[in-house]
Amino acid sequence: GAEVEARGPNGGRTIPLDELFVGPFTTTLQPNEIVTGVRVRDPGARAGGTYLKLERKVGDFATVGVAVHVSFGDGGTVERAGIALTAVAPTNVRARAAEDALRGRRLDEDAIREAARLAADAADPFDDHRGSAVYKRSMVRVYTERGLRKAAEAA
Repeated sequence: GAEVEARGPNGGRTIPLDELFVGPFTTTLQPNEIVTGVRVRDPGARAGGTYLKLERKVGDFATVGVAVHVSFGDGGTVERAGIALTAVAPTNVRARAAEDALRGRRLDEDAIREAARLAADAADPFDDHRGSAVYKRSMVRVYTERGLRKAAEAA
């Protein structure tokens, strides 16, 4: 739900983050624009998140990356959830079905497993020297489970 502020010779504009990336190393920014800011909604009092990256060595490109953020309401249920995947599709991917499955639920083991399965379904990896598509999809599931548990602990 974040927004990027961009500025160029014709002025400024706001771009929803979901519309910024269109391909590997490609954005909707014009050649004469730069990012001048990023706006992120206040997550609320009970919120937590994490980013987990599977890499061959420190600093390497990700084999799989999973970013998770959850905000809890007063009743202890998930008010908002964000699950983003990197390195498992041509662009970064939001696992929207997984996010939707968490909303309004307690973050128990069943909810975590279901969201992780849906996140893995959202991935579109390919085989390469870092691993097979099957392996990467499996790691998305594992990292989403771990990420949700860590995010809940942080909240």
